[in-house]
Amino acid sequence: MTLHARSMWLRSRQFRYFIKKLGCKRNQTLHFTLVHDTMARVPVQPTSHSKKRAMTLHKKMKLMEYRLPRIKLLTYANKPIPLLLRNKDGYAVFMTINYREKARGDFQKVRAHFIDVDLNKISEWFHSIEEAEQRMKELQADPVEKILSVTLTPTKQGRYRLLALRSRRRVQQLKRRFLIKHRKHLRTSLIVETKNGYHIYWAIRNGSLGRFVSIQKALVRKFNSDPSITDLGRVMRVPGFYHRKNPASPYLVRVKRWGRKRPFTQAELIKRLALTL
Repeated sequence: MTLHARSMWLRSRQFRYFIKKLGCKRNQTLHFTLVHDTMARVPVQPTSHSKKRAMTLHKKMKLMEYRLPRIKLLTYANKPIPLLLRNKDGYAVFMTINYREKARGDFQKVRAHFIDVDLNKISEWFHSIEEAEQRMKELQADPVEKILSVTLTPTKQGRYRLLALRSRRRVQQLKRRFLIKHRKHLRTSLIVETKNGYHIYWAIRNGSLGRFVSIQKALVRKFNSDPSITDLGRVMRVPGFYHRKNPASPYLVRVKRWGRKRPFTQAELIKRLALTL
């Protein structure tokens, strides 16, 4: 087996086993969203020959091809879209984690609880421009944070948002520290490593849809993760595909740890992580 063939085999396995770990069933429809990584923040022209900003795709799990180069997802008009080719074109691959049969239908099952730990950004809010500018100067002068860029954006509410981006080296340091700090609570979780941090999952059995949001919010508080990751319809990056926001430096999203075999109940997860709802 050549190096390329082995790499593709490993990526295919990660993709398939990730879906299996979430408890997806053969007769269920899986829903995916492809978003051009260069357009994730601002509406610039994509580098792909396809000019669509995003695509919503689906496929029955039992019809899903095993190897990534062969996977073709379907549009609502049942037009096949080659997944790996679109990823090479610059499209990030996201999946709707929880289960609903139709893309706009009601959710029927909680497959997992999950968080997004983004260690690349420092996002803060201020009531005055003076406070925001002072904080910006502090960050730029901080030799530990190694800030690459800082922007200040006024809002319609009269506040100011500061967004700072850390260096790759600093992000790697923070990744290691995060795993060490939370090693006790992450031993049994599924950990997907992304370019800027981690997506962490706890597969769930017999979960209550009504408790989903409150548990998600408790996880955000516990791990200081992205506060927007609380809704049932949240999509997350899929392992086995590249993050291409910087075309010169693509990053393969991959599973770092598979976690335990048996899914959690929500009550068990709350107790295991000592969550406060």
